[in-house]
Amino acid sequence: MSQDADYELCNQIGHLLRRAYQRHTIIFQREIPDDRLTSAQFATMVTVHRLKKAPLVQISVATGIDHATLRDIVMRLRKRGLLSIVQDRNDRRQRIVSLTGEGLALVESTIPSAADVTARTLAPLDECERIAALHILKKLAFFED
Repeated sequence: MSQDADYELCNQIGHLLRRAYQRHTIIFQREIPDDRLTSAQFATMVTVHRLKKAPLVQISVATGIDHATLRDIVMRLRKRGLLSIVQDRNDRRQRIVSLTGEGLALVESTIPSAADVTARTLAPLDECERIAALHILKKLAFFED
């Protein structure tokens, strides 16, 4: 019997992660009050909120979003008036990103809904499974070969 005969897509980690992420995205879109805010945009804004102001490279590392994609996200949020971008005085190549007043209000009002998204995403699991799932996903997400 060949190895490909035993290969079932429904048992493959990439497929399962993608399906779980799709479910999470549907929940995010349904629960977050701002229907124009994507999960990547929210992750960017929450990171800037935590850091107060930061260069793109630091935000990229913290969010795990590649630099080119992050630049696009930041520009979209800037157009909406949610982020401010200024040139770093010490390193003119760097752009420093911070939340505007409107951005701060949006993040702070959205965090409770985002916490509900996590709870709803993990709802099929019991408490022990939730802890284990988060532990395993963190291990997979941050493991370096």
